[in-house]
Amino acid sequence: MTLSEIKRRFDSLVSDRTSIENTWDIIEKFIMPYRGDFFQKNPTENSVEWGNRDVYDCTAIMAAQNLASALQGSITPSSIKWFELSFEDSKLNLDLEVMRWLEQSGKACFQALQDSNFNREANETYLDIVGFGSSVIVEEAENEVDWDGLNFQSVPIRECYFEEDSKGGVYNFYRNLKYTPVQLLDKFGKEGIPKNILEMAADSGQVNTKLDIIFCIFRRKGVKNDKFPATIEQREFGSKYILVKESVQLGKEGGYYEMPAFVPRWRRTNNSKWGHSPSMFALGDVLTLNELVQLILKSLEKVVNPTTLTTERGLLSDLDLASGGVSVVRNIDDVKAYESKARFDVAELNREKLQDQINRAFYVDQFSLKQTPAMTAAEVHARMELMNRLIGPTLSRLQNDFLDPLIQRTFNILLRANQLPPIPEKLQKEVKERGIKISYVSPLYRAQLSDHIGAVQQWLTILGAMSEVPGFQDILDIPNADEIARGTGQMLGVPLVMVNSIDETKRARTQRKQAEQRQQTLQAIETLGSASKDIATAQSLAPGGIPQ
Repeated sequence: MTLSEIKRRFDSLVSDRTSIENTWDIIEKFIMPYRGDFFQKNPTENSVEWGNRDVYDCTAIMAAQNLASALQGSITPSSIKWFELSFEDSKLNLDLEVMRWLEQSGKACFQALQDSNFNREANETYLDIVGFGSSVIVEEAENEVDWDGLNFQSVPIRECYFEEDSKGGVYNFYRNLKYTPVQLLDKFGKEGIPKNILEMAADSGQVNTKLDIIFCIFRRKGVKNDKFPATIEQREFGSKYILVKESVQLGKEGGYYEMPAFVPRWRRTNNSKWGHSPSMFALGDVLTLNELVQLILKSLEKVVNPTTLTTERGLLSDLDLASGGVSVVRNIDDVKAYESKARFDVAELNREKLQDQINRAFYVDQFSLKQTPAMTAAEVHARMELMNRLIGPTLSRLQNDFLDPLIQRTFNILLRANQLPPIPEKLQKEVKERGIKISYVSPLYRAQLSDHIGAVQQWLTILGAMSEVPGFQDILDIPNADEIARGTGQMLGVPLVMVNSIDETKRARTQRKQAEQRQQTLQAIETLGSASKDIATAQSLAPGGIPQ
């Protein structure tokens, strides 16, 4: 893409998003403070607003943070590996060598995420999803040649714009950056920036001036991501930095094998690429609650510091209400405090109702344990089942927009950097042509599968009871024991290395049968020997056979 085309597309995306930014600004103020005003420019550090005195109730703020933390802990927890790698060919997944390679590769990918700043940045991403309905996170490799780990950045959505591909993914990605001359000099060097920027970097009066930069990652036409290693120009995605004022390119053009920017959304909005969120549903209640609390505070002020009433001739001097003050009055009964008739009980009742509605909008009641003694296993299961039904559609969208491309890119980066175990010969073609398949084993995804496991258990129990009925003895031939055992283990997230391959299972069964046959043979020989001994004894005791 040329510089003029990038700038033209960027300007069009900026103008197209004005409407939703009005809503985002309100959400930022009352639900997501300190995430950056959408229509406010901050050319210097002093222009950043740190006060937020227009907010009188933090119920929505805390609920949004709690939901974001709950999503991260339930979908991408840092304590356990929350995904497994496999191939489309189910038979290939049961091969012992393949199983071990997949297990080791999955651990390498998970460890690379843990060694990076993923968990810290993911929390900001989930927070933006809960608040604005859309978020942006970028995954970069510090150095694929000399491996130096992964780096993630949760980008404020106010800076980001994107064009969709036919599947709803990111086709081209744009970001509006603010760099000082010193930052530009440090990033691109003297040869990568215009002369006037060098002069600004040397001028103490302009050194901290922030300049508008457009960063664009675009899909190159006619270039396929099927070569490795590939030069920057041969990679499927290119990148450019543009200094807006001068319309010049900064530094050299970059390149990526995959799109590094992911745009997960809570729910997709009809006729729009941007998502909507619980914050948008709760916004009316949030604003109403804020106004109500403000009104309560004003009424409370009248109660704590009431208005003083007096008659026209009752006051002989100015009314002095300061500590130790003296006021001269004609009659002590002519001066009295005005008693407010404010209904704080009604106000408090409505406040609690609004807070409950806001908490329900953010699923606080679903992600929190009840305030009673420990729940039973049945209650826990019922709570998780209800939560899955509510969050299920969002999980599917997060998987498609965020988790799948994230793990796939992480796997590819580690593969290119030789950070994965050597690929077995039988997998070379499979990895290159078809890639890997990702399955999720996080707590929330496992909870989604609990219904399947319960159905299997119930089915087997029913079949066991029916098999005892005359005429139904053969129904136990219907269940496939091996598939049930392997499938249940997979749904529970059992590591593949703990499961015997098909060949190992056959070998173990063959050895067990051979051992049983040997045992039966020995028992038969022992029985035959004992019988022969008994026969001999009987013959010796027969008439004419009395021993001497």
